[in-house]
Amino acid sequence: MTFKRSEARSEGILRFDLAIQKTRLFVYSASVLTAIAGEALGVITVKRLFALLFWLAGAASTAVMVEFYRRGISRRVLNPVWMGADIILTTLGVYATGGSTSPWFIWYLATASAVAFVSGKRAAYLVNFLNAVAYIGVLMLMGEAAIGNDVFLLAVCRMAFLFSASYFFLAGIGDLQQKRLEIRNLELAESRKVEELTRLTAELNRRTEELAEANRRTQEADRLKSQFLANMSHELRTPMNSIIGFSEILIERLDGKVEEKQVGFMRHILASGQHLLGLISDILDLSKIEAGKMEIFPETFDPFAVITSVCQTMHGMTREPQPEVVIDIPPDLPRIETDVAKFRQILLNLLSNAAKFAPPDKPVTITARAVGSPDSDDGALTVSVRDEGIGIDPSNHDVIFQEFRQVDGTARRGFGGTGLGLALVKKFVELQGGYVTLESAPGRGSTFSFTLPLRSRAAIVSRGPQPPAGDAQAVDQVLVVEDDARAYELISSALSSAGYVSIRARHGEEALRLARANRPVAITLDLVLPGMDGWELLKQLKSDDVTREIPVVIVSLVDNRELGIALGADDYFVKPVDRDRFLGRIRSITSANAFPAKSRLLLIDDDEAVHSFLDAELARLGYAVESVYSGEEGLTAARRNTPDLIILDLMMPGMSGFEVAGALKDDAETRNIPILVLTSKDPTSAECRELQSKVASFVPKGASAREQLVREIRRLERRGRTS
Repeated sequence: MTFKRSEARSEGILRFDLAIQKTRLFVYSASVLTAIAGEALGVITVKRLFALLFWLAGAASTAVMVEFYRRGISRRVLNPVWMGADIILTTLGVYATGGSTSPWFIWYLATASAVAFVSGKRAAYLVNFLNAVAYIGVLMLMGEAAIGNDVFLLAVCRMAFLFSASYFFLAGIGDLQQKRLEIRNLELAESRKVEELTRLTAELNRRTEELAEANRRTQEADRLKSQFLANMSHELRTPMNSIIGFSEILIERLDGKVEEKQVGFMRHILASGQHLLGLISDILDLSKIEAGKMEIFPETFDPFAVITSVCQTMHGMTREPQPEVVIDIPPDLPRIETDVAKFRQILLNLLSNAAKFAPPDKPVTITARAVGSPDSDDGALTVSVRDEGIGIDPSNHDVIFQEFRQVDGTARRGFGGTGLGLALVKKFVELQGGYVTLESAPGRGSTFSFTLPLRSRAAIVSRGPQPPAGDAQAVDQVLVVEDDARAYELISSALSSAGYVSIRARHGEEALRLARANRPVAITLDLVLPGMDGWELLKQLKSDDVTREIPVVIVSLVDNRELGIALGADDYFVKPVDRDRFLGRIRSITSANAFPAKSRLLLIDDDEAVHSFLDAELARLGYAVESVYSGEEGLTAARRNTPDLIILDLMMPGMSGFEVAGALKDDAETRNIPILVLTSKDPTSAECRELQSKVASFVPKGASAREQLVREIRRLERRGRTS
């Protein structure tokens, strides 16, 4: 007979089966000893040789079963074998001890009990039936019983009494066995649960270690990303600064001296450099926002002045022909607390987007309205930019605010762009606790609106030093009253190179309003204007208590110097204007806010290109500039010949700008020298805190860095003069 090994036999079941076999050997031994004792007492007759053979057969059966169990043969095969062997051996005992007169049949109860304990009640009842069949059968084979005779009936009664007497005993053993099986199954289930929990715990520990390692790698990647962004900022902005700076100088110096076509080439170079710098800044800003490292620098300012300043900045940046920008803002707007640099960037992005899509003969309109009460927490400011362009289908309203997404993203699209401007608008506004809305439909133009709380609700706030925000009151403004765009561009370019911020008025009414609101340091006036002419405007300016002290310089095609001076003009220029003489006169009439002549500046920067275009420009504006190319040389120069102002780069080989600023402030001879940082690095909040008590101002390299630098020099000198 071929036996197969059972699957997954547990150690507990094997120990139970081996214990049963040892019990069988004990029962066989007890039965033989009882038989021998009964023979000695004369109760029964037993053949000693048979008793020995009976015990040997039982011992052999037990040994064979033990070996088979240990080999892992299935219990379903082995259990019926030893149960049948017990029935046979007990029946042989009945035969050997006298048949019907022998009490040996009692041992059938041992077999039934063992079966009940091992396999349950049903198996015990079946074995009892087989015991009865075997007992009656052996008596019939011995010729003692025949169907219906007294011996047969006696045998039947004996088996019935035996079964009846043992019924509850066997039922109890069976129930005990059932409970044991249930307990064993529960133990197995619990064991499996423990094993599963152990496995899950090990898996959880492994996953935890993997997550910890992934987190470590993420932190390292974040650190490397931040380092890369800082290096990228410096390495890309530095050459772009040179491209933009030299282009601006060439355009200013060569305009009118070379062919207009060549000036156009230089303007294209400048525009491309500014465009690339804008893309670099947008990508860096987007990366910082995604990394949760974009900081907000809240300050309170007049939104009217900043919106006006942004509109002036936009001049010359949009395509030709340029759409007119109409400002529809009430003069009594409440002041707002938010990041003014980001406020400007939001408005610039919306204006650039509007100028790209607006028809050249239709204006772009800016409106601003206060929402709620200015004194309550729900007070807000809503600024809208309206263009009359192609419009946007409502199904695409969400798309245009996603990074690098455009309504028409094909290679044949009619409008350029990277899809970053509006995405940054949305992120900047939401970062400051506001929201953006869009009203647009195909053929009906677009109105982009953003709403910011009047009190800052920014999540990530830093109040350390920051680049100049561009508040109109922090710089010298010149109101340029000029309706001709080309003429305004020439005057504005000249004023910017000297550190002034230009504000444009296209007609007399607008000029009066801006002059009263902004209090510029000077006004340049064209006499030929739509509506109110320049003569009438000049008279009203000089008769108004608010504006009469503002110097007015007439710049016009009309040559009537005597009348202009008689009406109160401070000087008179006939177009085309001599640039240097014009700037010299503007500087002289604004001398109340000007600086000491021949102020000495120390420029510390390792970039030769920066020295090339700044040295000449600053010298042309009346500054004496000493140039050094390293931090160590800068410290030596500052101690040797104390300058009025130090212009310092942060990123230099050897001794960095941070170390230079610290050393200057630690030295009693140099600690009072104001430091103006000119850098392509975007300082972190930690670096801002480190420099907070050491530097007076920041100017980022890049677009308009030259004009911002001159304005900051003028502002710092004015502050030093009045302190």
